Amino acid sequence: MAKVVVNHHRCEGKKTCAQVCPEAVFVIRKSDVVLPLLARLKVWAHGGKQAFVVNEAACTACMKCVEVCPEDAITVTL
Repeated sequence: MAKVVVNHHRCEGKKTCAQVCPEAVFVIRKSDVVLPLLARLKVWAHGGKQAFVVNEAACTACMKCVEVCPEDAITVTL
């Protein structure tokens, strides 16, 4: 099973991961993560939402999410 991690210090919630994931591993929702000031400002500028892994067991490690993430905020390991 793949391990999917979103680095919330980098994620700006641009939704590309959720849009390309064929297995619906991600959801974009209001962030409740405690972040440093700069990261909070970035998240706020993009609507206050971030990507969260909600269906990790379905991940097939296709790496599409990693390829499209403009912030390099996602890692997938086997």
